[in-house]
Amino acid sequence: MSAISDNAAPRVSVVIPTYNRPALLREALASIAAQTCTDWEVVVVNDGSTPPIDAAALEAVVNGRLRLVRHDQPRGVAAARNSGFAAARGELIAQLDDDDRLAPEALSAATQALRDADVAFIGVDAFGDEAEDVNLRQRSATRRTLRLANARAGDECVITFDGRLFAALLLGVPAAFQHPVFRRNVLDAVSPMGNDHWPESAWALEAAARGLRCVLVDRPLYQWRRDGQSYFSQAALASRMHEHDVEMKRALFERLQPLLQAEHRRLLGRALGNALFDRCWATQGAAPGFWRDFIRSLRLAPRAGHLALLLRRLRAD
Repeated sequence: MSAISDNAAPRVSVVIPTYNRPALLREALASIAAQTCTDWEVVVVNDGSTPPIDAAALEAVVNGRLRLVRHDQPRGVAAARNSGFAAARGELIAQLDDDDRLAPEALSAATQALRDADVAFIGVDAFGDEAEDVNLRQRSATRRTLRLANARAGDECVITFDGRLFAALLLGVPAAFQHPVFRRNVLDAVSPMGNDHWPESAWALEAAARGLRCVLVDRPLYQWRRDGQSYFSQAALASRMHEHDVEMKRALFERLQPLLQAEHRRLLGRALGNALFDRCWATQGAAPGFWRDFIRSLRLAPRAGHLALLLRRLRAD
C-alpha cells in the first residue's frame, strides 16, 4: 500500500474500487480534488487491474493524497470496498465508483449532515446518454420512499427518518440511498459487504434495520454515469435482476432475522417471498429449484398469483 506522507488522519476517506478504467478513474479523482471540503484522503482499491494502476499518475491528480490498496486478482466490488474501508483512516467514510463523480460540495454537505447522524445518504444526478430517463425514474422512486418512510424535511435539505425507513426500502432502494457517507464506527454495526448481489442496497437496508440514525441530503451531489451499463439498457443484464434481488434478500433474511422486531421480521420475510415469486414468474417456471422457491414464496408471501403460476407450470409440464 502506498501511504500519504502526512501522518495526521483526515476527516474524510473516500473509497474508490477500480478495475481497468484508468481514464474514468482520473475523472473521479479530479472531482475529489475539486471538493470545497479540503480535509480528505482517497483510498483507491485496485481490484486486479491489468496492467497495474500507475500510482504516480493518480497521486498527481490528488496532490499525493492517495492510498493505494492492491488485489492481485479481481475479487469483486464488494470485497474491494471492504478492503478500502479497512485501509481508510478518516473519521468519516465516503464511497465513489470509479466511473462516477462527486459535486464540489458533496463532502462538505455530508460532513455537516453527519453532525447529528450516523449515515448520510446523498442525492444522485445521472449524466450520460440515459440521464434524462434515469433521473425521472430515480426521482419518482425517491419520492415514493420518502412518502412511505414518513420522512421529515429539515435545514440544508437534510431529510430525517423514523423507524419506517426499513419498510420503505424493502420495496426498493433508490440510487439516492446507495451512496452513503458514514461514521467509522458504523463499520462495527453493519456487516461487511459479503457478495456482489446489489451490495449497496443490502448495506442501506441493514443500516436502517439496525436502527442507525440515517439522513438523506436531498441535493444532487453524487454524479452517476449512465451510458448503457444499467439493467434497463442491457437486455442481457435484465435477466439477472431477479437473481440479485432474491440473493440479496435471502442473505439479509438469514443475517438479520434474529435481530429484528416481529413486524420488521415479517416484512423482510414477505419481501423475500415476493422476490422468489417474481423470479419464478420471470423464468416461467423453468428455473432450477422452482418447486423449492415456489413453496417458500407461498409460505412467506401468499398471493392469488401463486395459483396462476402453478397452472402455468403444470401446463408446461
